[in-house]
Amino acid sequence: MGKHSNQLKQFVGRHFLSALSLILCSIAIVMVWQELRRMSWGLVWENIGHLSPVQLAIAGLFTLCSYGAIANYDLLAFRYLKKQLQHHKVAFAGLITYTISPNVGFAFLSGSMLRYRLYRQWQVSQLDIAQVIAFTNLSLWVGLVTVGGFIFTVFNLPLPTAIELPLFAQSLRGLGLFCLALSGLYGLGNLLLQKPLRWRNHQFTFPSLQISLQQILIFSLDWGFAALALYSLFDVSISYPVFFGIYVLAMVAGLISTIPGGLGVFETVILFFLQTTQPEEVILATLIVFRGLYYLLPFAIAVAALLLFEYRQTKKS
Repeated sequence: MGKHSNQLKQFVGRHFLSALSLILCSIAIVMVWQELRRMSWGLVWENIGHLSPVQLAIAGLFTLCSYGAIANYDLLAFRYLKKQLQHHKVAFAGLITYTISPNVGFAFLSGSMLRYRLYRQWQVSQLDIAQVIAFTNLSLWVGLVTVGGFIFTVFNLPLPTAIELPLFAQSLRGLGLFCLALSGLYGLGNLLLQKPLRWRNHQFTFPSLQISLQQILIFSLDWGFAALALYSLFDVSISYPVFFGIYVLAMVAGLISTIPGGLGVFETVILFFLQTTQPEEVILATLIVFRGLYYLLPFAIAVAALLLFEYRQTKKS
């Protein structure tokens, strides 16, 4: 009885993590399938003719650049922790996580589970995995607060009346200054707090100023190239810096606001700013193409790569 029990535990231990990633993939595929069913494909086919193959190719190139930046979040985390792991493995884990987890929902939880599955396969300790998860999520917010603060302070962007941002409904500049203040406090922590902050059994060491600047740079390249991918699909007279500000506002509004009705918050903000430049149907069709190019195509590639990874791990065991 004891022998069979031990064999069962060993079998479960070997295959639990693989089963976990397969479950996450299945959930993500179902979520994406539901999203695809809700899309107005007739609208796309009717208005897709305005996009040239050159525009699609350029948008695809900028999409690759954005995902190239995304791969560096985990690489920077290992540099911050002063831990060693082959770069291609770290980049693979980061890309798989950032591509699949947003489609599962509860991105922090699902992303953490994917990182745990992949890094445990490569003998990274649980403590180091937890620190990588914390640092990569911190990097996103450090970049967002800094870049968003700059954008909202410099550009006087109006907010669509259908969208409400808590506390800052009257002035986005107020939100921008608040974000810059937070970014400044973080920078002071980098300079002044060299010793780890301790709380119970946990400790946090502020990244160096160099690491913090790299956090902001990676985020800027990530969102900057994503905005360029969308910008290249539109034929508008708006300059790219202003369009990037619109893109950041749309993304931030999507994170912290809700809107009733059919359109998502991101689409509502983009439509609000571009409605005088192109017909509404063309703008919405372009946004659907962008979603397919930037989100759905990389998602399909990531799922295939993860399934191939799991297949190889099963063959090894």
